[in-house]
Amino acid sequence: AEQIDNIQGLDIWRTEKNCLLYESDRIQARIDELVHLMRRRDIFDLMFTLRGGIGRNHFGLLHEGLFSRAMAGSKLLIETYHNVVCA
Repeated sequence: AEQIDNIQGLDIWRTEKNCLLYESDRIQARIDELVHLMRRRDIFDLMFTLRGGIGRNHFGLLHEGLFSRAMAGSKLLIETYHNVVCA
């Protein structure tokens, strides 16, 4: 899948943060906030923040256009967000 994306130029699409389908600045800020809370081991605020965001289409995270273009995955920022939430 990655080789096909490379041939079609979709690997570049995946790395570009700016996109009309989502709010990249707000997603990056949420990633930074979650990482900060994990490093501080602030379980209460981490649970509060996660509870408010999981399963909701905050910042365009669940837009189907992010998951139907490239074969190897979504935008790397989206994948980073998912990895941080699941850490």
